[in-house]
Amino acid sequence: MSAKSSDLARLQEIYDVITQTKRQMRALGITRERFLDPGDDQDDLVAEGIMNRVFRVTEEAGRLSEEVVERYGFDRHGVLGVRNRLAHAYGDVDREIIWLVVENDFDALLRSCQRYCDDNGLELE
Repeated sequence: MSAKSSDLARLQEIYDVITQTKRQMRALGITRERFLDPGDDQDDLVAEGIMNRVFRVTEEAGRLSEEVVERYGFDRHGVLGVRNRLAHAYGDVDREIIWLVVENDFDALLRSCQRYCDDNGLELE
């Protein structure tokens, strides 16, 4: 359950988790192949951690107000679908879908966060 109390706090969390995850994946050289088919326990642990990060992002994005969702293009249906799959069918998650979320949807979420901040004269740290 989200501990964030406002849209801005949720957007900050989304921004922080996404930017940290992308930075760490680059630093560790995590590729699609290493994520989808971990060759060792370390890669498997990293892949599980990435899936947890996706869960955290979807948890926060799914709790944004209706106004923010509509105005800034957050896909609540898609977000909640991924969140529910991770929460309720964790052992049966298609890693290819999660990889696509990280590669494509994370950037779209960052753009939506940025539009919110631009419109409100705010900056995410």
